[in-house]
Amino acid sequence: MKKVIFLILVIFLTGNLYSQDTLRIGDKAPKINITDYILNAPKDKKIENKFIILEFWATWCAPCLGSVPHLNDLQNKFKSRKDLFFLSLTYEKPEKTKRTLEKVKFKTIVVSDQTKKTETNFNVEGIPHTVLIDNKGIVKWIGKPYELNSTMIENFLNGQNILTDNIELKTEKNEGIEAEKKESEINTYVALGFLKDKNTQYIFSLINANKNDYGMAIENFAKGKYIDLNNNLKSILSKIIKKPESQIIIPNALIENKYNLLYKNSNNVDVEVHIKNLKNNLLNSLNLTEIIESKNIEVYNLKVKNVKKINISVNQNEEESHNSDNDTHFVFSNSKIETLIKEIGDYQKIIIFNETGLNDNLDFIIRKGNLNELINDLEEYGLILEKVSKEIEFYNYK
Repeated sequence: MKKVIFLILVIFLTGNLYSQDTLRIGDKAPKINITDYILNAPKDKKIENKFIILEFWATWCAPCLGSVPHLNDLQNKFKSRKDLFFLSLTYEKPEKTKRTLEKVKFKTIVVSDQTKKTETNFNVEGIPHTVLIDNKGIVKWIGKPYELNSTMIENFLNGQNILTDNIELKTEKNEGIEAEKKESEINTYVALGFLKDKNTQYIFSLINANKNDYGMAIENFAKGKYIDLNNNLKSILSKIIKKPESQIIIPNALIENKYNLLYKNSNNVDVEVHIKNLKNNLLNSLNLTEIIESKNIEVYNLKVKNVKKINISVNQNEEESHNSDNDTHFVFSNSKIETLIKEIGDYQKIIIFNETGLNDNLDFIIRKGNLNELINDLEEYGLILEKVSKEIEFYNYK
């Protein structure tokens, strides 16, 4: 199912479907191109004739960061093996990566390939993505980091089959994951709304999604592109109308549903037109109308407390923002402050107004904790929450 979604993304965002030879177990591994050693660089940087556990990740990928403690544990168990390298490879600049390393502790060798040649050569379709390469340069295993365990690595180092009948791979967590996979294979993706013109200048698609997958959104309205994967209707509407979920009311029958939303409009129109088109198409697909009502309630204002701590993104010229989450954290990369406000407000079930005056693209890693922990995390980034009473609008969709 995830490969299907990836191909849909390629078609909708680029308008092209391309094919590459898929990297398989038993193939000669492509060259690993490293432009920067960022953390835990070995004295001997030669990777030839080494056993390699290659992990593709990025600072904006919350599932990647959620896998770090597991990989750290595995690295620690095999730290005596000087012929084994745990390589955590991103395509991002060192200065951007180092900010994340201050929040998330990596014990692996953190490197960057700013050319992105390695991702291309290894046919990486999504992250996190793990590849095991033996000391002869042969690919021995491809999968996700949570699927990897110490017994598999021991077999890898001993030249044995990594997966054998006598290995108990299914931890309680993995059994749950396998059950989810089986359930998702039974589920059918149903198209709820679809629009396309003959020149593929304009595409809108709304498809029901697997309820168990993590959500992810990529917004680039400046270029007429928007993706929202595996998210519920409140979350999707919240991003589009730039209002917190607590101000949005939807029919009870739609609360539990998750959707994959894709929008591409190559016509030369303003951002506000893109947003209006997207919202109208979404509401029409679900036969909903919008009614706005006002109420006076307690809310929070977000303000700047210490401007020197504001974590401005390294490259302000990047047009795409990323936000994702795992079990413990939200991760925002190159995002506007409104995106942070929406996500943390929805999680804490509070309404937050932007009083920061910040217009730059920002980077944050915020815990999924209680309100006091949120306040502490925000203070680390030079921000403060203040409780006030305000009359606000509620958006009712019927």
